[in-house]
Amino acid sequence: MGYWFDRDASELLPPPPEGGLPYLRLLFTDLNLAELGGVPDTSVLWAAVVSVLKQIVSKDSGPYLLVFWTRVGAKAAEVKEMLYARAEQLEGVPCPIDVLEMSKAQFLVEPPKGKDFDEGLREFYAALHANIDKLKEAVGAAVATNATLNAVSAWETRAADAAALSVNEVHRCARSDEPDQSKVAESFTKVAAKIAVAAAGGTAAQADPARALDVGMQDILIDQFGVSVEVPEYKQAVNVALGPTIAGEIMFTDSVAMHGELNTFFHVDREVASAKSWDRGVVIPARPPLDGNALGFNPVELLASEFLFSVDQVPKAKRAAAPEHIQQLQQDPGIVLIEMGADCDHAQDQDRTRRFLVALELPQDMLYLASPSRDGKLRNGALELLGPWKLNGTVKYLVVSCRRYWTWQASTPPPGAPMYRLRAALVDKLLHRYSAWSSRPGIVEFR
Repeated sequence: MGYWFDRDASELLPPPPEGGLPYLRLLFTDLNLAELGGVPDTSVLWAAVVSVLKQIVSKDSGPYLLVFWTRVGAKAAEVKEMLYARAEQLEGVPCPIDVLEMSKAQFLVEPPKGKDFDEGLREFYAALHANIDKLKEAVGAAVATNATLNAVSAWETRAADAAALSVNEVHRCARSDEPDQSKVAESFTKVAAKIAVAAAGGTAAQADPARALDVGMQDILIDQFGVSVEVPEYKQAVNVALGPTIAGEIMFTDSVAMHGELNTFFHVDREVASAKSWDRGVVIPARPPLDGNALGFNPVELLASEFLFSVDQVPKAKRAAAPEHIQQLQQDPGIVLIEMGADCDHAQDQDRTRRFLVALELPQDMLYLASPSRDGKLRNGALELLGPWKLNGTVKYLVVSCRRYWTWQASTPPPGAPMYRLRAALVDKLLHRYSAWSSRPGIVEFR
């Protein structure tokens, strides 16, 4: 995508999308955007670059490489240093993962003179085309200077290719079903619809075709994604980027916060706007509009009877803070309910008894109340500790009771908005713990 910088208005034309580009990976820009003569002052160059970044780069953008396409390379390092030193001036837009310089002199083409427009344009673009291979090589070298960005960009390319190959496979099935090529489009629609119905069931597919199609396409996508993992260029890029780090001990500035971020990616689905309060793995709060009669238990009483140790059992260094923390929990118990339904969408659509495990959500600074000892021991053997997770900007843990559950038998979902949703692997883990605890030996029975 190309933009022209209007130096009089300090704006880009055409205007970038509102909020910038969230999937940017490589950005080329002239360093001297204002086209100042001589050797411009560093702060003036920096100001123009910041203006461009704020217009082009989204606040939700990931890693991207900034390449200065310039003839005043002496200033590139100074502008780079100023970008990082004054990162707050970007107002939430992430800084580039690295800043490089590429001389543009070798790629510039002089405009034709003394010729009509069409002939001059042909000559101009023919000269530009002659530089393509050299430019491609230079861009490849620039990107390769940051090995990690190079590796993850290659992974993104594979993901895009796998998605396209998945669609191609569906289209191939449609072509094999319909010999009349003029009717393949109709067959293509039927194949996609059949995939959605087969994956989610007819009722679920009618209620939410988009989600049903996603479920059906996922297996195809995974298969196609695996096709390119053995490509030598990709393996080499990843080995160069990650190999040395994997071989050593991986340390973070704040391990708990980073582990919370990573766990959240793998354990929790936070996009629950379309989820119902009885969908598999959904977490809902045990508070109004779920009243005491509907719950059948008192959340405050459950804190002491199921989840928390008494004050005299917490470490001495924490005992002074413990009464205040317990009081906070009593005022607003973090008791939640986790839906533990079947893994089959067909079963989920049937009227049945829904079972929810009871859990306690704890912020990081209160975890000692549920796990005071260094060995991580919890109050009883039926408890499972999940987390840390980063939810709403706070690091939290979930203490799940695999012996305490709550049921819902009404034909409509229980009241209360889903907070988040545990992913399938985590639900399966909790179901395994629940079934193991429920079947503990203790009853002698002969049949």
